[in-house]
Amino acid sequence: MSERTTGTGEAPHYDLAVVGAGAVGALAAFYAVRRDPGRRVAVITHAGRGTGATRLSAGFDTPTGHNPAQRALAARSSTLFDELAARLGDAGRAPVDVRWLVARENTAALDATMADGGRTRPVTGEQRALLDRTFPGLAHSGDEVLLATAPMTAGQPQWLTDRLLDEVLGRPGNILLEGFRVTEVRRTGGRVELAAADGSRITATKAVLAPGPWALDGPVAAAARERGARVKKVVAFHIMTPPPPGAPALVLEDADAFLLPHRPCGHWIFSITSPDWDRGPDEPLSIDARDRELARALLARHVPGFLPHLLGGRVFSDCFTPGHLPVVDTVGGDDVVMAIGGSGSGYRLAPAMAEDALNLLDGRSRT
Repeated sequence: MSERTTGTGEAPHYDLAVVGAGAVGALAAFYAVRRDPGRRVAVITHAGRGTGATRLSAGFDTPTGHNPAQRALAARSSTLFDELAARLGDAGRAPVDVRWLVARENTAALDATMADGGRTRPVTGEQRALLDRTFPGLAHSGDEVLLATAPMTAGQPQWLTDRLLDEVLGRPGNILLEGFRVTEVRRTGGRVELAAADGSRITATKAVLAPGPWALDGPVAAAARERGARVKKVVAFHIMTPPPPGAPALVLEDADAFLLPHRPCGHWIFSITSPDWDRGPDEPLSIDARDRELARALLARHVPGFLPHLLGGRVFSDCFTPGHLPVVDTVGGDDVVMAIGGSGSGYRLAPAMAEDALNLLDGRSRT
């Protein structure tokens, strides 16, 4: 049987089709075969595995949330990441100390975001000395404070996605279909049929749709818009100077920005909040003058010594949903589930999103 069928021929059938080969899709496929090793799974992507937001994500996992539901997702994802590390031997995550720069009046609000119930605390003299050595010219106003929390993690989203997909594809009967852009999902003969732009088709008993930033361009577009989903440009600059040993991350909480030591590449990632909405992943995307002005203004205010090292970066789109709370829900029936709305935190929430999607398909209660 061919991998896919074009025209009127009989389409190949799988127990589960997963549309999207990013972090959420890879985890959904992995959990599916872990629950039922005999389940035949087709992972479908219009491009390659681990593209889009997953490929360019900084992988910074701060288990926080601005509402109880998001905090619960973050806490559960942290537990699931630990389980993945135990099962796989490595989940590509390393601890990183985190320091927070926040307005003094917002300290209690920051504490309330901690999913694990932890609290911030003032930095010690030793910690402040390390910050001064790490972030040249570090400065803040008298109304701002530097705080410390327990270590968090920096991950490798694309590495983990590849590892998970290797596990799935290593089982007989499972397959990865690349270059298969799903344009329609319909039900026929008691099956879910997925049709591609070129007329190719496959069928499945059930399907998970995890299209990432392509949520508004495909079979879940109408359902995503009904739930308030929008796409937005995400920008992370590179600070091309090597982080010293033991360098912590620095979160500029009130600016929704952070500086993360990116040890695999030997430089810093400076993530900012771009103001560009409704910029889809198929549009030409670039770091523009407005992004650079915002980044330079933040550095000039807080870490001026990094200004000469601000050189290029990464830019992509992501799907954002109201309250930054992912949408995991059935679409047109209980045999198709969409998992969308990473809202810039898709990697750190991916395990819980994938688990919820499988629970819906398998008739289990959401965790």
